[in-house]
Amino acid sequence: MGRILFWVILGFVVWLLWRGAFRAPAPRGSAGAPAQSPTGEDMIACARCGVHLPRSEAREEGGRLVCRDNPRCAAPR
Repeated sequence: MGRILFWVILGFVVWLLWRGAFRAPAPRGSAGAPAQSPTGEDMIACARCGVHLPRSEAREEGGRLVCRDNPRCAAPR
């Protein structure tokens, strides 16, 4: 019984080492860091159609932010 347990434990250790040897290393600084765009822009929702877009692609209309270049942007029905 002792020999079987020894071989099972040894096999498990070899399996862990084998699995770890072929795993790709994690990139530095990626431990739980939230994804960000390169410019770090805020995303807003269009006040008319509800589409989410970067703040730089929106325009202000009557105190609300709406799509700037979307021809299909219309008030929700």
